[in-house]
Amino acid sequence: MTSVGATTGINPESAADFSSGGFSNYFGVPSYQTTAVATYLKALGSTNSGKYNASGRGFPDVATQGTSFEVVVDGSAEAVDGTSCASPTFASVIALLNDRLAAAGKSPLGFLNPFLYSTAGTAALTDITSGSNPGCSTNGFPAKAGWDPVTGLGTPNFSKLLTAIGL
Repeated sequence: MTSVGATTGINPESAADFSSGGFSNYFGVPSYQTTAVATYLKALGSTNSGKYNASGRGFPDVATQGTSFEVVVDGSAEAVDGTSCASPTFASVIALLNDRLAAAGKSPLGFLNPFLYSTAGTAALTDITSGSNPGCSTNGFPAKAGWDPVTGLGTPNFSKLLTAIGL
């Protein structure tokens, strides 16, 4: 599974304060994420110490815009925010990449996470380094350079992703 966090703003984007993120109490850190999580935890230091499982899988993996999406409810337009906006946005980017791959006679991306955490994958994402996800009587986890438990590896850059998948 690829977990998606939310960002807000444009130029620069920052972590949306409602974006979930942290570390699993059920699943350990997968091999493709080991270096990214270790680097973040080292930079985090003692912040929020004892309030999360430092040996758990970190989430989210990536992020996209999650604010000011227009929806129509009972015939009236209204703006909504949330990772429920960000997740389908990221899924649509992957669907477009898979469409391009299919048109080129290539296989679809499949399980994304090892690719996303690879050198090529991270180079195709825009790192988000500001904002946090406050909650549980803390300031939350701060967004930092590299992977973080608010915006993951960052937001997709479609043209760079095309290059990263060989198109």
